[in-house]
Amino acid sequence: MTRGKVPSTALAEAEVIAGRRGEVRLVPGKRGDSFDLIIFEEHRTIFVKVKRSVTKFSWPLEVLHQYQREIAHVHRIPLTVVTAREFWVRHPNGTWQFFLIRHDSIIEIWANGAYTPLAELPIITSEPAGEESSPDRDTDFTSEDHK
Repeated sequence: MTRGKVPSTALAEAEVIAGRRGEVRLVPGKRGDSFDLIIFEEHRTIFVKVKRSVTKFSWPLEVLHQYQREIAHVHRIPLTVVTAREFWVRHPNGTWQFFLIRHDSIIEIWANGAYTPLAELPIITSEPAGEESSPDRDTDFTSEDHK
């Protein structure tokens, strides 16, 4: 069963974007196939599924919820140290979102395949020089901060 028309504009744009990363091969076939194109980078091969969406996703789990079936198909591709699986979404205004499909998660990435890891919050493991530790002090503010 096919759902919607073939996203020919999205596929043409995706081919251009993918071409910036390496050699590209479009995969002829049905829209229900696991992926639409393959990118051959220097040290890895990326399998990409391209879809259209009317909304921008603010959280990767939203795309997983919206395209559960399609992402499940992409997830069937074996993931190794030299392969990757990506899910690309084109919005009506021409903007794109890119997602990396891992074994147990999905993360948003940039068009070049890079991503920014989640921010790591610093954990203070000792008191700064010159200050003494107090056993009943469990926050970094003083009582004057509460006034």
